[in-house]
Amino acid sequence: MTEPPNEGPDFRKPQQPGYGPPNPQGPGTPDPYGSTQYGQTPPPQQPPGYGQQPPSYGQQPPGYGQQPPPYGQQPGYGAPESGAPAGGYGAVPPGAAPPPYGAPGAGVPGAPGTPTGAPQQVNIGEALSWAWAQFKANPGPMIVPGLIMFLIGGVIAAVYFVILAVSSTTTTYDNGYGGTYQVTTSSLGAGGLLLGIVLYVVVFVAIMYLSASMITGALRVADGQPVSVATFLKPDRFGPVVGTAIVVGLITAVGLVLCIIPGLIAIFLLQFSIFFVIDKKLGLGAAMSASTNLSRSSVSNSLLTLVVAYVLSYIGTILCYIGLIVTWPLGQLFYAHCYRRLTGGYVAPAPV
Repeated sequence: MTEPPNEGPDFRKPQQPGYGPPNPQGPGTPDPYGSTQYGQTPPPQQPPGYGQQPPSYGQQPPGYGQQPPPYGQQPGYGAPESGAPAGGYGAVPPGAAPPPYGAPGAGVPGAPGTPTGAPQQVNIGEALSWAWAQFKANPGPMIVPGLIMFLIGGVIAAVYFVILAVSSTTTTYDNGYGGTYQVTTSSLGAGGLLLGIVLYVVVFVAIMYLSASMITGALRVADGQPVSVATFLKPDRFGPVVGTAIVVGLITAVGLVLCIIPGLIAIFLLQFSIFFVIDKKLGLGAAMSASTNLSRSSVSNSLLTLVVAYVLSYIGTILCYIGLIVTWPLGQLFYAHCYRRLTGGYVAPAPV
Protein backbone atom coordinates (compact mmCIF):
# COMPACT_ATOMS: atom_id res chain seq x y z
CA MET A 1 0.00 0.00 0.00
CA THR A 2 1.37 3.29 -1.00
CA GLU A 3 1.68 5.91 1.69
CA PRO A 4 0.14 9.23 1.00
CA PRO A 5 2.55 12.07 0.60
CA ASN A 6 3.39 13.86 3.75
CA GLU A 7 1.99 17.41 3.49
CA GLY A 8 3.79 18.77 6.57
CA PRO A 9 7.25 19.99 6.68
CA ASP A 10 9.99 17.59 6.13
CA PHE A 11 12.05 17.75 9.29
CA ARG A 12 14.71 15.78 7.61
CA LYS A 13 15.51 18.71 5.30
CA PRO A 14 17.29 21.76 6.56
CA GLN A 15 14.87 24.55 7.35
CA GLN A 16 15.42 28.29 6.79
CA PRO A 17 16.30 30.02 10.01
CA GLY A 18 13.86 32.42 11.48
CA TYR A 19 10.35 32.55 12.63
CA GLY A 20 7.52 31.66 10.32
CA PRO A 21 7.41 29.91 7.03
CA PRO A 22 10.22 30.15 4.61
CA ASN A 23 10.15 32.72 1.88
CA PRO A 24 7.98 31.16 -0.78
CA GLN A 25 9.58 33.27 -3.51
CA GLY A 26 12.97 31.90 -2.84
CA PRO A 27 16.11 33.32 -1.36
CA GLY A 28 17.33 36.72 -2.52
CA THR A 29 13.85 38.17 -2.93
CA PRO A 30 12.07 40.50 -0.51
CA ASP A 31 10.35 38.78 2.29
CA PRO A 32 6.59 39.21 1.76
CA TYR A 33 6.02 39.13 5.47
CA GLY A 34 8.22 42.20 5.87
CA SER A 35 9.77 41.18 9.17
CA THR A 36 13.27 40.40 10.21
CA GLN A 37 13.76 36.80 10.73
CA TYR A 38 13.59 35.79 14.32
CA GLY A 39 16.97 35.29 15.91
CA GLN A 40 18.91 37.14 13.26
CA THR A 41 21.01 40.20 14.14
CA PRO A 42 20.67 43.02 11.59
CA PRO A 43 23.92 44.09 10.01
CA PRO A 44 25.51 47.05 11.80
CA GLN A 45 24.98 50.52 10.28
CA GLN A 46 28.21 52.21 9.29
CA PRO A 47 28.63 55.99 9.72
CA PRO A 48 28.68 58.17 6.61
CA GLY A 49 32.02 58.21 4.98
CA TYR A 50 33.05 54.94 6.55
CA GLY A 51 35.68 53.30 4.49
CA GLN A 52 36.72 56.50 2.73
CA GLN A 53 40.42 57.11 2.56
CA PRO A 54 41.82 59.99 4.66
CA PRO A 55 43.48 62.88 2.80
CA SER A 56 46.98 62.21 1.70
CA TYR A 57 49.82 63.48 3.83
CA GLY A 58 50.49 67.19 3.33
CA GLN A 59 47.06 67.89 1.84
CA GLN A 60 45.28 70.58 3.87
CA PRO A 61 41.54 70.61 4.36
CA PRO A 62 39.54 73.16 2.34
CA GLY A 63 39.84 76.74 3.66
CA TYR A 64 42.99 76.00 5.63
CA GLY A 65 45.39 78.96 5.72
CA GLN A 66 42.85 81.56 4.57
CA GLN A 67 43.08 84.90 6.37
CA PRO A 68 40.11 85.89 8.52
CA PRO A 69 38.24 89.09 7.60
CA PRO A 70 39.49 92.37 9.15
CA TYR A 71 38.48 93.09 12.69
CA GLY A 72 34.96 94.43 12.91
CA GLN A 73 34.12 93.48 9.29
CA GLN A 74 31.72 90.61 8.83
CA PRO A 75 31.86 88.60 5.59
CA GLY A 76 29.13 89.82 3.31
CA TYR A 77 27.92 92.36 5.84
CA GLY A 78 28.16 96.10 5.37
CA ALA A 79 29.17 95.95 1.72
CA PRO A 80 29.46 99.40 0.22
CA GLU A 81 26.41 100.66 -1.48
CA SER A 82 26.33 101.22 -5.20
CA GLY A 83 28.14 104.46 -5.93
CA ALA A 84 29.68 104.76 -2.45
CA PRO A 85 33.25 106.06 -2.45
CA ALA A 86 36.08 103.71 -1.67
CA GLY A 87 36.93 103.70 2.00
CA GLY A 88 33.43 104.70 3.10
CA TYR A 89 31.59 107.97 3.26
CA GLY A 90 33.66 110.86 4.56
CA ALA A 91 36.96 109.48 3.27
CA VAL A 92 39.14 111.94 1.39
CA PRO A 93 40.46 110.46 -1.87
CA PRO A 94 44.18 110.88 -2.48
CA GLY A 95 44.96 114.29 -3.92
CA ALA A 96 41.53 115.72 -3.11
CA ALA A 97 41.15 119.09 -1.42
CA PRO A 98 40.18 119.18 2.26
CA PRO A 99 36.59 120.00 3.23
CA PRO A 100 35.54 123.65 3.29
CA TYR A 101 36.36 125.53 6.45
CA GLY A 102 33.43 125.65 8.82
CA ALA A 103 31.87 122.39 7.58
CA PRO A 104 30.56 120.15 10.36
CA GLY A 105 33.54 118.49 11.98
CA ALA A 106 36.06 120.23 9.73
CA GLY A 107 39.43 120.42 11.39
CA VAL A 108 38.45 118.17 14.29
CA PRO A 109 40.73 115.13 14.66
CA GLY A 110 38.82 111.98 13.80
CA ALA A 111 35.84 113.76 12.23
CA PRO A 112 34.55 112.40 8.87
CA GLY A 113 36.19 114.05 5.90
CA THR A 114 38.90 115.69 7.95
CA PRO A 115 42.48 114.74 7.03
CA THR A 116 44.10 114.43 10.42
CA GLY A 117 46.97 112.49 11.86
CA ALA A 118 49.10 112.08 14.91
CA PRO A 119 50.43 115.19 16.67
CA GLN A 120 53.81 116.31 15.36
CA GLN A 121 56.74 118.27 16.66
CA VAL A 122 56.89 121.98 15.90
CA ASN A 123 59.53 122.99 13.40
CA ILE A 124 60.09 126.73 13.85
CA GLY A 125 61.87 127.14 10.53
CA GLU A 126 59.19 125.24 8.65
CA ALA A 127 56.39 127.19 10.35
CA LEU A 128 57.99 130.57 9.63
CA SER A 129 58.75 129.64 6.01
CA TRP A 130 55.18 128.46 5.52
CA ALA A 131 53.74 131.62 7.08
CA TRP A 132 55.95 133.87 4.97
CA ALA A 133 55.10 131.96 1.75
CA GLN A 134 51.38 132.25 2.48
CA PHE A 135 51.73 135.95 3.28
CA LYS A 136 53.61 136.66 0.06
CA ALA A 137 50.96 134.80 -1.92
CA ASN A 138 48.12 136.95 -0.46
CA PRO A 139 49.59 140.12 1.07
CA GLY A 140 46.63 142.38 0.29
CA PRO A 141 43.87 140.58 2.23
CA MET A 142 46.16 139.85 5.17
CA ILE A 143 47.33 143.40 5.85
CA VAL A 144 43.80 144.84 5.87
CA PRO A 145 43.06 144.04 9.56
CA GLY A 146 46.39 145.58 10.58
CA LEU A 147 45.68 148.72 8.56
CA ILE A 148 42.22 149.04 10.09
CA MET A 149 43.63 148.57 13.59
CA PHE A 150 46.31 151.16 12.91
CA LEU A 151 43.69 153.65 11.68
CA ILE A 152 41.42 152.99 14.67
CA GLY A 153 44.34 153.50 17.02
CA GLY A 154 45.28 156.73 15.31
CA VAL A 155 41.73 158.10 15.43
CA ILE A 156 41.31 157.21 19.10
CA ALA A 157 44.66 158.77 20.00
CA ALA A 158 43.72 161.93 18.14
CA VAL A 159 40.35 162.12 19.89
CA TYR A 160 41.99 161.58 23.26
CA PHE A 161 44.50 164.40 22.77
CA VAL A 162 41.81 166.77 21.49
CA ILE A 163 39.62 166.12 24.54
CA LEU A 164 42.61 166.49 26.82
CA ALA A 165 43.49 169.84 25.25
CA VAL A 166 39.95 171.15 25.47
CA SER A 167 39.49 170.15 29.10
CA SER A 168 42.90 171.35 30.25
CA THR A 169 43.53 174.65 32.00
CA THR A 170 46.94 176.30 32.19
CA THR A 171 47.71 178.66 35.08
CA THR A 172 50.80 180.84 35.31
CA TYR A 173 52.43 181.48 38.70
CA ASP A 174 55.17 183.77 39.88
CA ASN A 175 58.03 181.82 41.36
CA GLY A 176 59.14 184.76 43.54
CA TYR A 177 62.49 185.18 41.86
CA GLY A 178 61.38 187.33 39.00
CA GLY A 179 60.27 184.39 36.91
CA THR A 180 57.10 182.43 36.29
CA TYR A 181 56.06 178.86 35.95
CA GLN A 182 52.95 177.25 34.53
CA VAL A 183 50.72 174.50 35.88
CA THR A 184 48.36 172.64 33.57
CA THR A 185 45.35 170.93 35.09
CA SER A 186 42.80 168.76 33.38
CA SER A 187 39.22 168.51 34.52
CA LEU A 188 37.49 165.87 32.46
CA GLY A 189 34.70 165.43 34.94
CA ALA A 190 32.03 162.74 34.67
CA GLY A 191 31.61 163.32 30.94
CA GLY A 192 35.29 162.85 30.28
CA LEU A 193 35.37 159.69 32.39
CA LEU A 194 32.40 158.27 30.51
CA LEU A 195 34.04 159.11 27.20
CA GLY A 196 37.22 157.36 28.30
CA ILE A 197 35.25 154.22 29.15
CA VAL A 198 33.51 154.31 25.79
CA LEU A 199 36.82 154.66 23.96
CA TYR A 200 38.27 151.74 25.92
CA VAL A 201 35.30 149.54 25.04
CA VAL A 202 35.53 150.50 21.38
CA VAL A 203 39.22 149.67 21.27
CA PHE A 204 38.68 146.35 23.05
CA VAL A 205 35.84 145.28 20.74
CA ALA A 206 37.83 146.34 17.67
CA ILE A 207 40.87 144.37 18.81
CA MET A 208 38.77 141.30 19.56
CA TYR A 209 36.91 141.51 16.26
CA LEU A 210 40.04 141.92 14.16
CA SER A 211 41.94 139.28 16.15
CA ALA A 212 39.13 136.76 15.66
CA SER A 213 39.04 137.67 11.96
CA MET A 214 42.79 137.20 11.68
CA ILE A 215 42.73 133.79 13.38
CA THR A 216 39.76 132.71 11.26
CA GLY A 217 41.59 133.74 8.11
CA ALA A 218 44.79 131.99 9.19
CA LEU A 219 42.91 128.74 9.81
CA ARG A 220 41.25 129.00 6.40
CA VAL A 221 44.67 129.46 4.83
CA ALA A 222 45.82 126.32 6.69
CA ASP A 223 42.79 124.51 5.23
CA GLY A 224 43.89 125.49 1.75
CA GLN A 225 40.86 127.71 1.13
CA PRO A 226 41.07 130.67 -1.26
CA VAL A 227 41.20 133.92 0.69
CA SER A 228 40.06 137.46 0.03
CA VAL A 229 39.71 140.68 2.00
CA ALA A 230 36.40 139.40 3.41
CA THR A 231 38.17 136.27 4.68
CA PHE A 232 40.19 138.35 7.14
CA LEU A 233 37.33 140.65 8.08
CA LYS A 234 34.63 138.10 8.92
CA PRO A 235 35.32 136.31 12.21
CA ASP A 236 33.86 132.95 13.02
CA ARG A 237 32.03 132.54 16.37
CA PHE A 238 32.72 136.11 17.45
CA GLY A 239 30.56 135.91 20.60
CA PRO A 240 32.34 132.87 22.10
CA VAL A 241 35.67 134.41 21.12
CA VAL A 242 34.92 137.60 23.06
CA GLY A 243 33.72 135.65 26.10
CA THR A 244 36.81 133.44 26.07
CA ALA A 245 39.12 136.43 25.61
CA ILE A 246 37.57 138.23 28.58
CA VAL A 247 37.90 135.25 30.90
CA VAL A 248 41.44 134.46 29.75
CA GLY A 249 42.37 138.13 30.16
CA LEU A 250 40.98 138.27 33.69
CA ILE A 251 42.80 135.08 34.70
CA THR A 252 46.03 136.40 33.24
CA ALA A 253 45.65 139.80 34.92
CA VAL A 254 45.02 138.23 38.32
CA GLY A 255 48.00 135.92 37.81
CA LEU A 256 50.26 138.82 36.89
CA VAL A 257 49.24 140.66 40.05
CA LEU A 258 50.11 137.58 42.09
CA CYS A 259 53.88 137.81 41.73
CA ILE A 260 53.79 137.72 37.90
CA ILE A 261 54.71 134.01 37.67
CA PRO A 262 51.08 132.72 37.84
CA GLY A 263 50.15 135.14 35.07
CA LEU A 264 52.95 133.88 32.82
CA ILE A 265 51.83 130.32 33.49
CA ALA A 266 48.27 131.27 32.55
CA ILE A 267 49.46 132.86 29.30
CA PHE A 268 51.37 129.68 28.46
CA LEU A 269 48.55 127.25 29.27
CA LEU A 270 45.69 129.23 27.68
CA GLN A 271 47.47 130.42 24.53
CA PHE A 272 45.49 128.11 22.18
CA SER A 273 42.03 128.78 23.67
CA ILE A 274 40.82 131.07 20.87
CA PHE A 275 42.04 128.60 18.25
CA PHE A 276 40.01 125.81 19.83
CA VAL A 277 36.94 128.05 20.03
CA ILE A 278 37.11 128.88 16.33
CA ASP A 279 38.59 125.71 14.84
CA LYS A 280 36.92 123.02 16.97
CA LYS A 281 33.72 124.92 17.83
CA LEU A 282 34.34 124.40 21.57
CA GLY A 283 32.80 126.37 24.38
CA LEU A 284 34.61 128.48 26.95
CA GLY A 285 35.45 125.78 29.48
CA ALA A 286 36.18 123.07 26.90
CA ALA A 287 38.46 125.38 24.90
CA MET A 288 40.46 126.43 27.96
CA SER A 289 40.77 122.82 29.07
CA ALA A 290 41.88 121.70 25.60
CA SER A 291 44.48 124.47 25.43
CA THR A 292 45.80 123.56 28.87
CA ASN A 293 46.07 119.87 27.96
CA LEU A 294 47.78 120.66 24.66
CA SER A 295 50.33 122.98 26.25
CA ARG A 296 51.09 120.51 29.02
CA SER A 297 51.40 117.57 26.62
CA SER A 298 54.14 119.31 24.63
CA VAL A 299 55.77 121.92 26.83
CA SER A 300 58.83 122.62 24.70
CA ASN A 301 56.90 122.99 21.43
CA SER A 302 54.18 125.12 23.00
CA LEU A 303 56.75 127.35 24.68
CA LEU A 304 58.65 127.83 21.41
CA THR A 305 55.41 128.77 19.65
CA LEU A 306 54.55 131.36 22.31
CA VAL A 307 58.04 132.91 22.37
CA VAL A 308 58.35 133.24 18.59
CA ALA A 309 54.85 134.74 18.30
CA TYR A 310 55.68 137.33 20.97
CA VAL A 311 58.97 138.16 19.25
CA LEU A 312 57.12 138.83 16.00
CA SER A 313 54.68 141.05 17.84
CA TYR A 314 57.51 142.92 19.59
CA ILE A 315 59.31 143.55 16.30
CA GLY A 316 56.15 145.11 14.87
CA THR A 317 55.65 147.21 17.98
CA ILE A 318 59.10 148.76 18.06
CA LEU A 319 58.64 149.87 14.45
CA CYS A 320 56.17 152.54 15.61
CA TYR A 321 53.37 149.96 15.44
CA ILE A 322 53.43 150.18 11.65
CA GLY A 323 55.33 146.91 11.55
CA LEU A 324 52.32 145.16 13.07
CA ILE A 325 50.60 145.49 9.70
CA VAL A 326 52.97 142.75 8.51
CA THR A 327 54.04 140.95 11.69
CA TRP A 328 50.48 140.53 12.99
CA PRO A 329 49.18 138.36 10.11
CA LEU A 330 52.55 136.67 9.90
CA GLY A 331 52.38 135.77 13.59
CA GLN A 332 48.82 134.40 13.30
CA LEU A 333 49.78 132.27 10.30
CA PHE A 334 52.75 130.96 12.28
CA TYR A 335 50.47 130.23 15.24
CA ALA A 336 47.94 128.42 13.03
CA HIS A 337 50.66 126.22 11.54
CA CYS A 338 52.06 125.27 14.96
CA TYR A 339 48.57 124.68 16.38
CA ARG A 340 47.64 122.33 13.55
CA ARG A 341 50.90 120.44 13.86
CA LEU A 342 50.48 119.99 17.61
CA THR A 343 46.89 118.77 17.23
CA GLY A 344 47.59 116.56 14.21
CA GLY A 345 45.42 118.74 11.99
CA TYR A 346 45.67 119.50 8.30
CA VAL A 347 48.10 122.10 6.93
CA ALA A 348 47.86 123.03 3.27
CA PRO A 349 51.13 122.95 1.34
CA ALA A 350 52.91 126.26 0.99
CA PRO A 351 52.54 127.92 -2.40
CA VAL A 352 55.54 127.53 -4.66
